[in-house]
Amino acid sequence: MNKRIIYLVLTMIVALALGGCGKKVDDAKSMDQLHSELGVPVRVIPIEKSTYRQELKYNATLSGIQESTASAMVGDVITRIRFKVGDRVQKDDIVVKFPPNTPAAQYEQAQSAFNSISAIHDRMYRLSQQGAISQQDYDNVKTQFDVSKANLQASEQMVNVCAPISGVITDIMVNVSDNVYPGQPLFTVSSTDGYKAIIMVPEGEISKVKKGSVVTATWEDISINGKVTMRALAMDPNSKAFRVEASFPGFNPKISYGVTAEIGIQILSKPNAIVVQRHHLVRENGDAFVWLAREDKAVRVPVSTGLTDQLIYEVSSGLEEGDILITEGIKSLTEGAKIRIIEGN
Repeated sequence: MNKRIIYLVLTMIVALALGGCGKKVDDAKSMDQLHSELGVPVRVIPIEKSTYRQELKYNATLSGIQESTASAMVGDVITRIRFKVGDRVQKDDIVVKFPPNTPAAQYEQAQSAFNSISAIHDRMYRLSQQGAISQQDYDNVKTQFDVSKANLQASEQMVNVCAPISGVITDIMVNVSDNVYPGQPLFTVSSTDGYKAIIMVPEGEISKVKKGSVVTATWEDISINGKVTMRALAMDPNSKAFRVEASFPGFNPKISYGVTAEIGIQILSKPNAIVVQRHHLVRENGDAFVWLAREDKAVRVPVSTGLTDQLIYEVSSGLEEGDILITEGIKSLTEGAKIRIIEGN
């Protein structure tokens, strides 16, 4: 009895398996029939002439086209920071303050000396205008006044650190109450005239980069255009690459200073070219061809390619402006197959 039950179960399994295979064959036949009746679904684009471009791609930080970092001139505690990152400042605006009695600055002594000589200078100037003293006497006082004024300004620069250029504060490296040392960086100001990128180009590619080459910086689908403004003649010994500087005029409020952007340096440009992407080309036995839509049929057309960066190809022959290139559904096509064009993405 057990053997009979096992035999029946195996028979049912085999029957189900064969039935499943038969269904797949029927489904395959149904798909072929559907393509034959309605056409193979494809997407297309019209062939248009454009400019073929080759670029070298890098990543680099976008900073201000002009950028300057202010450093401490004295060692002491910071008493006040008058701005924050993102604030606009004008040249000579006070940004960071130190105590006025900082010993190294001698600010209070310089202020006292200037006030004293200033009063003497004003009195001597009036007397010189009246002819009561000689020009030599006044010139001597004027010299002392100028020296004292210069000393006071130097002391003020030590205790009141000013913005070195006009622009936007892009970084503040210290906090109030920090005890800093002479030479320590305090804050950075970037001008809002544009952007700058420093690109380190490998030895094998530097010969392709020229001063004046067109450069595109892309960050989160936002692109800005600029040019190569400087190319080093000597390799940097640390990075084993050549320093290339690119400038991008104008300010885009959507792109913040300090972001990392993709940098494309254009090394080749050919206008009025027919260009196709690599996955639109089909290769067999070393030959290349594309699929075109003509009326409601798929036509296989041999093409010759020229310039390429392995992602985009220039088609030197085989295609003409106005041809309708099939871009999706290629794997299901045969010569003369009926097609059905699908609109949209």
